[in-house]
Amino acid sequence: MKLDKRSLEHFPVQLFAVIMGVSGLAIVYAKAYHLIDMPYWIYGVLLFIDTVLFLGIFTAYMLKWLYYPQAVKKEFYHPIKSSFMAAISVSFLLVSIAYYDFAPTVSILLWCIGAPMQLLLTLIVIRYWIHNDLKVVHSNPAWFIPIVGNVLVPVVGVEAAPIYLSLFFFAIGLFFWIVLFTIMINRIIFHHQLAKKLMPTLFIFIAPPAVGFVSYFRITNGSIDMFSMFLYFVALFTLFLLLFMVRMFDTREFFISWWAYTFPLAAVTIATLLMHMALGSTITYIGSIILIILTTLVVGFVTFKTVQACRAEQICISEEE
Repeated sequence: MKLDKRSLEHFPVQLFAVIMGVSGLAIVYAKAYHLIDMPYWIYGVLLFIDTVLFLGIFTAYMLKWLYYPQAVKKEFYHPIKSSFMAAISVSFLLVSIAYYDFAPTVSILLWCIGAPMQLLLTLIVIRYWIHNDLKVVHSNPAWFIPIVGNVLVPVVGVEAAPIYLSLFFFAIGLFFWIVLFTIMINRIIFHHQLAKKLMPTLFIFIAPPAVGFVSYFRITNGSIDMFSMFLYFVALFTLFLLLFMVRMFDTREFFISWWAYTFPLAAVTIATLLMHMALGSTITYIGSIILIILTTLVVGFVTFKTVQACRAEQICISEEE
């Protein structure tokens, strides 16, 4: 797909989910290298790919902002796409985490950009929700993105800033996770089904408790207690539930929203690797291996379908509202 000025106007903010997915996989293999002796070169290759994608997608979106500010504004105030604006700051935070093993200075620099951006975008998005007359059908699991980003901040934040700052972001993320979870369950059970292209976003339900576990693990220096177990098992049960409902997810027609499968799977895989680090049991080891394979296959499949869609010029085109 050649990105000319016409397609640049329609460059979707949802493509930042690609960075989230690849960053998550890179972090998985960084942890797997330390904990279960996975080859280091896999992490290195994924980090390189992640960096190229991050620079390419971020640059393209900044050019869109420069040449087509009204198109960006339209996404910013869209009832569904507005939540994906926070995927920009989440991408900074995830690339920061991905770089932590390889280049801690680069990691902290990216964190210093991503953390305040995350706070600002969280405030903007929540203000948008409060000030606008939104309908129930506008709500969807992508609304978790501005929230989950806050829970990511402590992962590098415990090394980059005073602990109180990490606790601040952790508290915001967990509190609004509970609030939004209640809204989403009400919307899904008592109202119309999600649109077909939004069905993959159900996997985002895995992310808040899984990332919460990882963040709490970092804040408490590796504590495994009742609260961390609560977060981990909520994430694990949510994964089981979604796998139990796998027939609901149609793989015949590709949408960018398929990338919603990737980061949540990576998050629960990382959480399981940390459980193995703390407990060292056979169950956590086998669980880690299974989830690494599953996450790798899903990221690979979604990448393949994305490349196909790019070649068919099905991305960066005008969308029906």
